Amino acid sequence: MQKGKIKNIKIFINKGEPGQNVSSVQCAVDLGLLGDRFAKGGEKQLTMIDDICESWLAQQETPGLCFKRFKANITVENFDLSVLKTGDKLFCGDAVLEISAENKECFAECVRIQGKMECMLRSHAKYLKVIRSGKINTEDEIFTEE
Repeated sequence: MQKGKIKNIKIFINKGEPGQNVSSVQCAVDLGLLGDRFAKGGEKQLTMIDDICESWLAQQETPGLCFKRFKANITVENFDLSVLKTGDKLFCGDAVLEISAENKECFAECVRIQGKMECMLRSHAKYLKVIRSGKINTEDEIFTEE
């Protein structure tokens, strides 16, 4: 079992605008985060990144193509997303989320890919779907099944 906490929650309302920090959000089964423009169902209902990757991104001198494109709804701390696999369930607040895609895909035109440079977004950013509706809050504990 892995335990951590929710550091930050963002919803993205309008295309091209930055995410809006919220202290809590309602997760809806087969939809995503209510109020988020990406809440349209499917396998990639919301995104999560860990603080390991967040710190790494801020330190990079050569930004990859996705550094600005990738929009994380939830940032977690003391919780290593790189060890999680598709199908793993995450419990936070009243909601249950499931990893629906382990690795973010890369673009061939990215300078980091072309230069064979590491990119932590590949392993420390995950796509999830809501499998039990509920409210989540910043500072909520997040944990995996035993």
